Amino acid sequence: MAVALKRALAGALIALTACSPKERAETHPVGAFANATPTALNLRELAWLDPSADALKILSRGRHECIRPAENADLKYLVDIGRVAFQSPMLFGGPAARGGLSCESCHRGGRDNPDFFLAGLSGDAGTADVTSALFSKTREDGVFNPVPIPSLVGVAGKTAFGTQAPAASLDDFIENAVIDEFQGVPPSPAVVDGLSAYIAHLDDAGCAKAPEAKSITADINTARRAIELAGDALTRDDAATADFLVLSAQGRLGRVHERFAGPELYDQRRALERLSRNLAAIRTSLRNGDDARASLAGAMIGAKTIIGDLEQHRRQSLYDVETLRAALGAAGRNADP
Repeated sequence: MAVALKRALAGALIALTACSPKERAETHPVGAFANATPTALNLRELAWLDPSADALKILSRGRHECIRPAENADLKYLVDIGRVAFQSPMLFGGPAARGGLSCESCHRGGRDNPDFFLAGLSGDAGTADVTSALFSKTREDGVFNPVPIPSLVGVAGKTAFGTQAPAASLDDFIENAVIDEFQGVPPSPAVVDGLSAYIAHLDDAGCAKAPEAKSITADINTARRAIELAGDALTRDDAATADFLVLSAQGRLGRVHERFAGPELYDQRRALERLSRNLAAIRTSLRNGDDARASLAGAMIGAKTIIGDLEQHRRQSLYDVETLRAALGAAGRNADP
């Protein structure tokens, strides 16, 4: 068996011990995101979170990334693109992209994720069936055989990736996984190379001592970095990668938007929506062959400008631990007392 969610997300890339398959009860699992709360609490991360997990703890803390620094500027560019792609549902097509699922969803900070659970895809928490028709009919094998999701830290030394038509390189494996296993659009060469570079730099020696609290500023700055990288891609005459990065920035803004859910936060949501529309217009310019670097620089300024107002309203948003605790409780999700 290959990497848990090795196919389930561009990061999936290791060989695992085979488990005994059993007949799949449902060829087409009912409710891909059935464990998502059916209430107004619309955080996509809940869709693949084990119902017994400490939702408050998980949703209020950031990633625990284990990565060593890139050795030079060109590698840093690729590693940073890879980080964006690793965290972006836009890498995949179909249900995965619509549901907000990314490599990071299964491989939290590049490691495993013992709290991952997706109805119809997982057996125990922390497992996934990587040969399910849930995301791609191409790899359906007719049996329900979830395997543990592994850590990707230190996998760069492997010589083969995957067991069904093993690939000799991370680049080949990632490209095949996106296209065959998720039926996604083929990534640009720089996105594939970036994912390979990012995964190759995952290293226990680079682990942060503790994950930081979820932060509005950090999430907006993640979007800003994707926009900045899009400008760098245009300088390298790579419009396809720039388009992917801008789309990924929009996705990150959508995550911030989810946490500004209350009716009193209408103005803040509108500001995020305006910025996202600006990015959509930039993508149109890119597809028309225009040089959008000036527009990207303006979008970066616009993203920085809204941080202050968003932070002023943090207490009413789901970035605030007590507000999040109350919302989880009202939705019937597990939150600590």
